[in-house]
Amino acid sequence: GKNLTGQDLRKLKLTKANLRQTNLTGANLEGVSLFGSLSEGAVFKGANLRNADLESGNYEDADFSDAILEGAFVNNAQFVRVNIKGSDWTDVVLRKDIQKALCAIADGVNPTTGVSTRESLMCP
Repeated sequence: GKNLTGQDLRKLKLTKANLRQTNLTGANLEGVSLFGSLSEGAVFKGANLRNADLESGNYEDADFSDAILEGAFVNNAQFVRVNIKGSDWTDVVLRKDIQKALCAIADGVNPTTGVSTRESLMCP
């Protein structure tokens, strides 16, 4: 995969992009469309994904640790074996089964927003 660490990618259209194994650590993806992207094993560690469109994307084995997903759209996205430690999911609308699966592994506090991952997912 490519290395896009710390890049400002806000102008990009990444709809249906192949981002497998891509390193997006600390990247600014605010408002970016990743609709239908193939992002297996991608690293979004500490990335800004505020209001990004992750719908219908495959994020199997992806690393969202310390990422900010506030207000992101995740309908039909696949979150299998993901790392979400310290990620912020404030205002993300999740299907109940997805929420339950993410709550089972939710842990940590986002270093940027100070929000607890479990709290942001509204875990019971």
